[in-house]
Amino acid sequence: MTLPSRLRSYFEGGIVITKGVDRCLFAFPPDEWAAFKANIKANADLSAKGRQLSRMFFSMAFEAILDRQGRVLIPQKLARYAGLDRDVTLAGVDDRLEIWATDEWNRYLEGADESFSDIVEEFAGRDLGV
Repeated sequence: MTLPSRLRSYFEGGIVITKGVDRCLFAFPPDEWAAFKANIKANADLSAKGRQLSRMFFSMAFEAILDRQGRVLIPQKLARYAGLDRDVTLAGVDDRLEIWATDEWNRYLEGADESFSDIVEEFAGRDLGV
């Protein structure tokens, strides 16, 4: 996968790619990965679900350095999980990138667009600035 030039500076120190949710991959700069990891460790207690969450994120994590052209090779097990083939879509989500198979991203957006108003309404009582 080749990162667009405007995103490469975020990953100058490396990139950590792991299994994400909704059949995508999460990609973090090392400092954001450390913060994500600390959050999981602090909130994933010794319960069965907590252990499972930790295993899913940490056992699949892959650390790499971008080459001069801004490319990184995604391990086969991660590519299979996300259904990555030829066309991928990168979505910036706050502290990370999400890497999606383009077809899967388009399907996700269709469903998300249909429920967007409901989601906003659900969170309207919270201080989201919306």
